[in-house]
Amino acid sequence: MSSWIQRREGTTSLLTLMRPPINALDWEALNELTGAVEKVEADRETRVLVITSGIEGIFCSGGDLNFWRQVRDGKEVSRAGREVFARIERLPKPTIAAINGHVIGDGLNLALACDLRIASEAATIRLPEAAYGFIPGWGLIQRLVTLIGWSNASGLLLTGQQMEATQAWMVGLVNEVISSHRLMDEVLARAREIAAFSPTALRAVKCALLGGNERACFEAVWGNADWEEGIDTLFTKRTPVFGSDEKGSEGCDFNRCIQTDRIAGR
Repeated sequence: MSSWIQRREGTTSLLTLMRPPINALDWEALNELTGAVEKVEADRETRVLVITSGIEGIFCSGGDLNFWRQVRDGKEVSRAGREVFARIERLPKPTIAAINGHVIGDGLNLALACDLRIASEAATIRLPEAAYGFIPGWGLIQRLVTLIGWSNASGLLLTGQQMEATQAWMVGLVNEVISSHRLMDEVLARAREIAAFSPTALRAVKCALLGGNERACFEAVWGNADWEEGIDTLFTKRTPVFGSDEKGSEGCDFNRCIQTDRIAGR
């Protein structure tokens, strides 16, 4: 049985993690996630990816220790998660994590790899690894420090204390906190709003945000078809209709522009 349910609503693809009882990730689940992300990247109709959980009360609990405790090679364990989370981070389409429950350990990496994190008011975050004799191994620490700073990251990692959704919003770990019963409606509405933007411009924004050559990204989109459409609609006060960006933008290539090693945490 697959660990991920994949479906598309209009221009939004949804990936739902369903791995009872606590959405813990083993090798197979990570490989399935890689395949699902590859499918989203190749789908010209998809403009936004939403990742969420199908189990009430839990978003993701990180690595499945029932599985990974059998793997003694730390390099093998580290590589298994780092590669897929880096791939999500580099996806040339906006990504949203809809955090609808508890987030434990490297399960936070699933959310950190996304561009936006929208949490339910019942969501919590906890990083207990140090209490069990190891540390997060899939690139979480660098992402966390970059996002919320050394002090806030240290508080989570060194104490293992739980962070509530409101506090996570206050330190910038999540972008919004929504009531639990409205979470997915709000996330999908936000996805539709983003999907209406120029996919070429969104690709360029992600490239620049991830450390790519900002000047090259700007020059790649200035004067192209979406630029012409957007400027025209600004003056004519009509709704723009942008292309699919199926060929991407020269000078804004994710495979060449961004600092892959920094993103992958190598």
